[in-house]
Amino acid sequence: MTVQMPLEDRIALQDLMTAYCYAVDDIGNVEGLLALFTEDAVLDFRKIGLPLMNGHGDIRAFFEGVFADMTHHAHYITNFRPEAYDGDSAAMSAYVIGMGRARDGNEVTVQVQYRFDAIRVDGGWKANRYSMFAMMPEPDSLAEIHGNR
Repeated sequence: MTVQMPLEDRIALQDLMTAYCYAVDDIGNVEGLLALFTEDAVLDFRKIGLPLMNGHGDIRAFFEGVFADMTHHAHYITNFRPEAYDGDSAAMSAYVIGMGRARDGNEVTVQVQYRFDAIRVDGGWKANRYSMFAMMPEPDSLAEIHGNR
């Protein structure tokens, strides 16, 4: 069962998740990516074999490494679903197909579910927790490319 939220907040949360995909696909745009998260945000990628990150410092270090490894990214996001809402905090999930090509020529494609927990700030929304779950088995190339992060 999905959670009801005002349409303008649902659209804003969907836009936040989409903006994340655009920032990751704009390889090297660490500042644009960080702007989507609160300073103390937690990113938990452990369920796909990647790290837990606490705060902008950890997030920056992870994505600087990812962007150094990659030449191309493409993320396609769909099936948005409100998960929680109380007016000043909310959660949204979505399905994502993410693809990338590493500088060494290795390629990766993942089918995952994103979950963004967000809070209302300055009239908009920022994510304060982001988790990722595998929907299909993860390819070995994911660990080969990013396993040391």
